[in-house]
Amino acid sequence: MRGLSKIFKAMDASGNNKLECEEFRNGLGEFGIDVTPEDCQAMMKRLDTNHDGCVDFQEFLRALKGDLNAARLDVIKRAYAKLDANGDGTVKLDDIAQLYDASKHPAVHAGSLSERAVFM
Repeated sequence: MRGLSKIFKAMDASGNNKLECEEFRNGLGEFGIDVTPEDCQAMMKRLDTNHDGCVDFQEFLRALKGDLNAARLDVIKRAYAKLDANGDGTVKLDDIAQLYDASKHPAVHAGSLSERAVFM
């Protein structure tokens, strides 16, 4: 994922988190993929799912990875439902705090880093 993000940012010459056709074409050229302006427009049309004339990172990812299959989408929905403790449709830090118990974490049992540093 980080690698794809770096590639996208390198292609995004304007720094607006979107690829215009010329940026996309130049970026492909950097990878040795030469496309005509017409072919680039055709690719952009397929990738630009929100039809704003640019390709954002989510559209870029979807094009490379494809959509989630039903099984992966189901796992994500179940995990989100578990995190959304109060069922309001949003996950906030308080929701996660209700579910996460750090008392069994090894660092908690060993004392904090600053306490251990005093005894070294």
